[in-house]
Amino acid sequence: MGYFAKLPRFPAILLVLVTCVLAATSPCSVDSISTTLAATEGAHVLEAHQISSNGTFGQAGDIAYPANATNLPSLCLTWVNVTSSLKSSYTFGLMLPDVWNARFLAVGNGGFSGGVNWQGMGVGARYGFATMSTDTGHNSTGQDMTLHGSTVVAKKIVEGYYAGTAALERSYYSGCSTGGRQGIKSAQDYPEDFDGILAGAPAWWPTRQQLWQLKVGAINLPEDGPGYIPPTMFSGISDEVLQQCDESDGIADGIIMDPMKCNLRLEKLLCRPSRAGNSSSTCLTKPQLQTLQQLYLPLIEFDADVHKLDYLYPSFGVGSELQMPASFRQDNAPSLYGTEYAAKYVFGDAAWDWRTNFSYATFVGADRLSPGDVNAVRHDLSEFHGRGVKLITYHGYADGLIPPGASRMLYDEAYAAMAATQGVELDDFYRLLFVPGMQHCGGGVYDAPWYFGGSGQGAILQDLGRQDIWPLPGYGDGRHDALVALMEWVERGQTLESIVATKFRDDTAEKGIVRQRPICKYPGQAHYTGSGDIHNATNWACKS
Repeated sequence: MGYFAKLPRFPAILLVLVTCVLAATSPCSVDSISTTLAATEGAHVLEAHQISSNGTFGQAGDIAYPANATNLPSLCLTWVNVTSSLKSSYTFGLMLPDVWNARFLAVGNGGFSGGVNWQGMGVGARYGFATMSTDTGHNSTGQDMTLHGSTVVAKKIVEGYYAGTAALERSYYSGCSTGGRQGIKSAQDYPEDFDGILAGAPAWWPTRQQLWQLKVGAINLPEDGPGYIPPTMFSGISDEVLQQCDESDGIADGIIMDPMKCNLRLEKLLCRPSRAGNSSSTCLTKPQLQTLQQLYLPLIEFDADVHKLDYLYPSFGVGSELQMPASFRQDNAPSLYGTEYAAKYVFGDAAWDWRTNFSYATFVGADRLSPGDVNAVRHDLSEFHGRGVKLITYHGYADGLIPPGASRMLYDEAYAAMAATQGVELDDFYRLLFVPGMQHCGGGVYDAPWYFGGSGQGAILQDLGRQDIWPLPGYGDGRHDALVALMEWVERGQTLESIVATKFRDDTAEKGIVRQRPICKYPGQAHYTGSGDIHNATNWACKS
């Protein structure tokens, strides 16, 4: 039986697994799957393999996702290419487990990455999902074009493969970062594709997000300038921020619960004669302090055409200092996510030089061109809401790659487009969760709880703790797993008010729990009840 069948306390709706133990005449073949797609123009089945229980699979040459899917359940794996135009095609992988939960799951990408995310698919297959990942039309570490097309074709395969055993009941999506944007974009443009979407740290506005990364990278330059802060100094900066902000919620526990509530005094980082341990590696000069102050400021420019300030994008949040250097480069240039995006995506000119050409006009031009139409800026989700489907977004407060304020901005835009003008309550279908101390998509600072079954978090645990047991036994319920919580909301009407995040010792589940804490729906926040172990989630309650 499948993983959830082993959990007697798991909600009954997910225990109805469809067992498809395939006979000797297995439909897992190129010919059989090709027959299913015979009427689908441009579709070509490249491979089909029956994978045994505890098997492993990966794709040689997938430079974006080189990690294999391991410890797989018994399943059929197929790989399909679809010609989408005279000059383009895309490829997707699909895992069809023998023990199927009658549901489809698409998993997203990251960065500008193309490639099939086999490792992410493997986690979904262990839940019992027929799971798909697309290369979005290219194999590189560097764009989202074809999630919808891949989803449509993959569902045809799923329906044909399991014909006679069960019908496809529900379809879900899970992705973070670029994968989060893919989910938001699907809700906006293809509301019929999924019944539930889990979107973490969504990079929903690439023309702003990528140019923000260019801007913040340029702020901390040149490397030989007086204001440059070396990456090695951000750990000390983070320590000082924690010291000042930790108790802003009244509890000293190494977690900044709400960065907005901290009255941060960065001037305490200044080098001064009386400072204990004063050295250039532990304190900041005045120019460096000015650089740091700028890194926290949102991007705002004066729009001369309309004679007012234009709010472009939020910036780093308090508590994200440990991951800030990930948005910088050490070759006297900003992040490639910014410079390469502007040069190759926006202007189509590899010789474009950010040093002389980058300005407010770059943001305006990028928005106007919207290369690839990947911006998820159609904030009226009426069609999505009208289908009775659900959306959960989440974002780590310590994210140093995509500012958590971007998710608040996305939520506010949806409110303005729906609640403020149509009277729609976002709570009917949309949840936003902010995770104190969590970095980009997963991982935490200072032992902050961060694991809750978010997109890619199983892979992060595997990379950090070298374990391979996902979904985690004992954490596959709606209280601890966001994907299951989404399913319960969609299929049982069980609304998500909070979810428990977990920090494992050394990020290894077998070593036990360090602490757990509820993550509350926005604008709520977890507050200590005043008694009991502060590391136990039951001693915290959500309050708005």
